[in-house]
Amino acid sequence: MDFLKIFIIISCFFLLSACSDKAEDQARQDIHPSFSELPEVTEDSSPISDQRVVPVQLSPEDQAKASKAPEAMVFIKGGCFIMGNDYAQEDEKPEHEVCVDDFYLDKYEVTQARWEKWMGFIPSKFIGPDLPVEQVNFVNVQKFIQKSGGACRLPSEAEWEYAARGGATTRYFWGNMANGNYTWFEDNSEKTTHPVGSKTPNQYGLYDMMGNVWEWVNDWYEPYYKIRSKNNPRGPETGESKVVRGGSFYSSAGALRITNRVWLHPKNKVFPKVTTYGQVMNEVFNYIGFRCAQSIPTTKRDQRDAGLH
Repeated sequence: MDFLKIFIIISCFFLLSACSDKAEDQARQDIHPSFSELPEVTEDSSPISDQRVVPVQLSPEDQAKASKAPEAMVFIKGGCFIMGNDYAQEDEKPEHEVCVDDFYLDKYEVTQARWEKWMGFIPSKFIGPDLPVEQVNFVNVQKFIQKSGGACRLPSEAEWEYAARGGATTRYFWGNMANGNYTWFEDNSEKTTHPVGSKTPNQYGLYDMMGNVWEWVNDWYEPYYKIRSKNNPRGPETGESKVVRGGSFYSSAGALRITNRVWLHPKNKVFPKVTTYGQVMNEVFNYIGFRCAQSIPTTKRDQRDAGLH
C-alpha cells in the first residue's frame, strides 16, 4: 500500500513538471523571435508574399535633380519612414519615425576597379574588376573617401535603410519571401561574390542593397536606437564599433532583412552578434564593402552653385 502511494506521488510530480515545461515553451513561443530564427515565409503562410517593384515616380523638379546626379549615382528623394523593427533583434528596436533629406547614392557597390584606381591595390578574396570590393575595414574606406576629393561619403544608417526600403514596409524591398531574382545569398551565390548590378534593382534603381557584400555605414553602433533626432539622425557621437548593413552572398535569407544590424570594430575586429535567445549567430563578416553617398545642397544659392538650378 505504501509503495502504491509513493508511486502515485512520483507520477503526479512528473506530470506536473511536464505541464510546467509545456507552459514555459508556449510562453517562449508567444515572444516574437528574431527574424533570423523565424522559418522561411512561404506563399501559404504570408499575407504579403511578394509585391511588384515599381520605380519611384519623381516630380519635374526632382527629375531635374536626378538629371544632375553624379555618374553611377541615383537621386534619392527624401522623406519620412518608420525605421527599425519591433519584432526582430533587440538592437532593431524600437520602431521610430525618421526623416531624411534628398541625397545621391551609388547605384552599385564600389567595385574593385574603382577601388584600385584610387587606392592602388585590391584587398578582396574574390578577384574581378566588376566584383564588389570586400574585406575592407572602416579605416580603409575613410582613406578612399579622402582620396575621392569630396565625391564620396558613407551614408548614414538612416539614409541606408530609407534607400534600401524603396518605400516598402515588408521584410525585403520586394516582399516577405526570399527571392533570388533580387539578391545574392547563401541559396544561390555558390559561396562567391558576383558582378555588381547582376540582379534586379529596387524601387530607386539601387542594386545589391541586400546580399553580395555587407556595407559599411557611417554611424557608430549602439545596442538599441536612442531617439535623438527625427530629422537626419546620425547615431551616437562616439563608440567602439561601426554599423554594417545589408547581408552578403554568405548570409541566410533571414539575415538579409532590411532592418538587420551588425556591428564591427573600425579595424574590422569582429564582435559576436547574439540573438534574442542568447545564441551566437554563425555569420561570416569578412565580406564587407560599401557604397558612396553625396549630400545635395539645400539652399537655393547652394543649388545654383552646384548647377541644380
